[in-house]
Amino acid sequence: MFDDDAPSAFQPFSAVHGGVVLLFAAATAMLIRIGRRSDPIRRARVEHALGWTMLAVWFVSNLWWLWPSRFEAHRSLPLQVCDITALLAALALLTPRPWMAVLLYFWGIGMSIQALITPDLTGGPDTIWFWLFWIGHAGTVAVALYMVAVRTYRPTWRDYRFAVGAGLVYLVVVFTVDVLFGFNYGYVGDAQPGQPTVIDFLGPWPGRVVLIVILVLVAMALLMLPWHLARRRDG
Repeated sequence: MFDDDAPSAFQPFSAVHGGVVLLFAAATAMLIRIGRRSDPIRRARVEHALGWTMLAVWFVSNLWWLWPSRFEAHRSLPLQVCDITALLAALALLTPRPWMAVLLYFWGIGMSIQALITPDLTGGPDTIWFWLFWIGHAGTVAVALYMVAVRTYRPTWRDYRFAVGAGLVYLVVVFTVDVLFGFNYGYVGDAQPGQPTVIDFLGPWPGRVVLIVILVLVAMALLMLPWHLARRRDG
């Protein structure tokens, strides 16, 4: 059931892909609705329940790949951006910290949402791994949107600079690991993802790493732009 070689295979931009995106979009809308209509005590209970669920999913997903009989250094380590933001999403619901909301907004929406558009996934919906993948990735985006819609997080350019700085630290770490060991964490190594992604159109490595950085910076700046324009209008 966890096997990537199971008979069912995931196809990007298929009916299954669209259906699961709509499913999690509806779940996100319902979560936000509950959060906005609940009193503080009930809201805290809902947040803690979701946070512990996401934390359990994160540990199960990573423990599965870290288990000695299945461990593969090039893909088993929790070093992808989505691994980090999924953990932050769970912790942000359990132990709120301002910087967590910042990274969830800029990384969770700006970078992790790419995993929903072009999932690096092989197994289909009859595998547990398929659902663990979607709960972790779609859940991260859902919590990021929840922070804006329910907890009224409002990004600033200072937050943007923090997210960029943290992203550059992450890039230096994973790029060094990728070069030293031939991995592709952060998708900045000399390898292609298992499924078609925008990286396929960015040219050869290592030049495409520069383009990836530029695209990420632009994506995060676009996430900041509506708030900047709103403040100018109101100010």
